[in-house]
Amino acid sequence: MSLFALPDKKLFFSKNDPDDLRLGDVVAAEANLFSVKNKLCVVGYPDDRGIQANGGRVGAKDGPSGIRQILYKLVAPISFQNKLVDIGDFSKPTDLANDQGEVLKALNALNTNSNRILSLGGGHDWAYCDVSAFITRELNNKQRPLVINIDAHLDVRSDKNGVNSGTPFFKVLERFPGQFDLVQIGIQPHCNSKKHLDYAKSKSVEIIMKDDVENSGIKSVMDSILAKHKQQPVFLSLDIDAITASEAPGCSQSWPGGLTFDSVKYILTQLNRFSSWNHLGIYEVAPVLDVQNITQKSAALAAYEFMIQSLGSQGV
Repeated sequence: MSLFALPDKKLFFSKNDPDDLRLGDVVAAEANLFSVKNKLCVVGYPDDRGIQANGGRVGAKDGPSGIRQILYKLVAPISFQNKLVDIGDFSKPTDLANDQGEVLKALNALNTNSNRILSLGGGHDWAYCDVSAFITRELNNKQRPLVINIDAHLDVRSDKNGVNSGTPFFKVLERFPGQFDLVQIGIQPHCNSKKHLDYAKSKSVEIIMKDDVENSGIKSVMDSILAKHKQQPVFLSLDIDAITASEAPGCSQSWPGGLTFDSVKYILTQLNRFSSWNHLGIYEVAPVLDVQNITQKSAALAAYEFMIQSLGSQGV
């Protein structure tokens, strides 16, 4: 029995106009993920147990549907046809740590079949599955992986008391010691303890504070990262709380003065300068906490940029 349930057909928007195709017209629902090859696959984690366990505001369980509702209304470039698949949402919850282990197996299968993956959270704890699958894929390809996390938080809390939305990068760093590089962009000092900062530094994590982005400029930041890591395959994790509250209020913890969406979009536009970019994860979008769908729109536009970079733009 599949771990995933296909999304509601109502999310597959159409204007019923062949001259104005939308993503809802061209994305194909696929129940059998093992048959999918050489596609861009959308997968959802409608789960915020990890956020609740970490004391955050719940609501991200509705993130995958909320993002899809906006995303699938966007224009579909010609190059997207027959290349976009939605395998649905994880739907068999038991124990959170066990669930993530099962989903990791499914992601490994998608990677084995040369797919690109767009993951929609859900709590940021699900990044553990996404990042682990990415690292495994690239290590099997004899490549040193690069993980970029755009976030207000380091998310390196110990999992000794269980999995939560603050544990994903602790778990990954402990599982793959010294086998990949991790860059954290947009970190905010009031969100991270000294112990967590010291832990990250002890693991050679490159920490770029939110103020560093403002002082140096996002172009300079990305040029510096590219100078060190351009030859590596990259995974991008976007925790939506990295974006300033005026542009992304609908998340478990939202702060004024975070990164602008324009800065985040610039990062996205630069990722094809790395050797490959095959996976984007977007986490912690909570529609029930949103204002005029603005957070869902920010997430949808980030997802759209990944699709553009992966599948080509209008007219290609």
